[in-house]
Amino acid sequence: MSYTINPDDISSSLYPLTFRNVDATATVQQKIEVYVGGSLSGTFKASKSSSNSTASIFDTNVQSFVQSELAPFVESKTTVFPSLGAFSITENTDVIKSLYCKAFAETINSSGFLVTSTSEQLSSTCFIIPANFYGYNYNLADFYQPSGNDFKFLTALNGQREINENTNLYLSFLGRGNNATEFEFFTNSGSSSVTVVDMVNSTGNNSLYTISYGAANVFGTSAIFHVGNFPTSSTAYSYYNVSVGRYDGAYTRLSEKIKINLNPDCSDNIEVHWFGIHGGAESFVFKGLIEEEKRIEGDIINLSQKWNVAGGLAKANSYDKQIIRSDSKVNKSIVVTASITNDEAEYISTLISSPEVYVVLDNKYVSVIVENYTINTSNNRNPFIDISIKLTFANQPISQL
Repeated sequence: MSYTINPDDISSSLYPLTFRNVDATATVQQKIEVYVGGSLSGTFKASKSSSNSTASIFDTNVQSFVQSELAPFVESKTTVFPSLGAFSITENTDVIKSLYCKAFAETINSSGFLVTSTSEQLSSTCFIIPANFYGYNYNLADFYQPSGNDFKFLTALNGQREINENTNLYLSFLGRGNNATEFEFFTNSGSSSVTVVDMVNSTGNNSLYTISYGAANVFGTSAIFHVGNFPTSSTAYSYYNVSVGRYDGAYTRLSEKIKINLNPDCSDNIEVHWFGIHGGAESFVFKGLIEEEKRIEGDIINLSQKWNVAGGLAKANSYDKQIIRSDSKVNKSIVVTASITNDEAEYISTLISSPEVYVVLDNKYVSVIVENYTINTSNNRNPFIDISIKLTFANQPISQL
């Protein structure tokens, strides 16, 4: 017969992915094939969930087949983190996959044998990302066209950003219906200019993209332009806006608009990027006290005194090893102490829980984790919240005895 219930067009791998198939009453079970990213991911047998006088009903949850197919992965950097210091629009096929199922009825023949039909029943195709739902809406419609009215970027901070002139920033979004990005630049004197960038993709493409939009990614860089170009320097500018949409001779904005305020460069800041709760890139510049520290651990072992039994002038030497260090570990950390807004505190809580975090040092991504921390995410009497988080690097390899 057919599939009557399918997951939403855009669904999350973090929650059940349930299909319902209604088949003939003679069907005792079904063979289900699960296809992720267009390839067969696995096969299983499904028992009836319920039945009535006219049909057998099969409800199947295929969430377990999808989770291992989506970033983040242990062995590689997720593609939502592109090259530093350059403008790019990257398609992130490691973060989004298509999903559909095929069902084959299994019945008992007249000889009492189980027979699998060769006739397939095909579900609808949906697209899966590793995203938490937005707010308390138990669907992801706010993130894509045409459902979302001014659809949202895949970020937990939709308000304005405060950055330095050398900051990298990234925004991820679902690309259906979009083929262009607009930048509105505003000078210190109040004048403005518009730049529209060609995304070089089809508006019908159900995929996920990440755009570089920090000052280090935009000013003085190049792209394929529909309108205008990027300014060569940020010196004359106070802020700019970024959005994505459709260009067909004129630009139509389809997404929300993010404002980026430009601040002078200073030394007491650190740039952090992480894989966010909605399945996209997140970025933040901490400004405050930045302290580096190292924790050295190991076993200290006292050895028995060496003694030259054969005689000679020296029965023992001052340089004989009588105490050693073994199994040493050196952990470097950066402690960041800063004051942030209530909205930023809620945002930074997603950094602490993220499985993939990078700091930018010497214009390179460096992998870190954020140590466990309880963060205040709201204060009804103070617009700012003080935080102190520790970014920990991998153990440094050292010589061992």
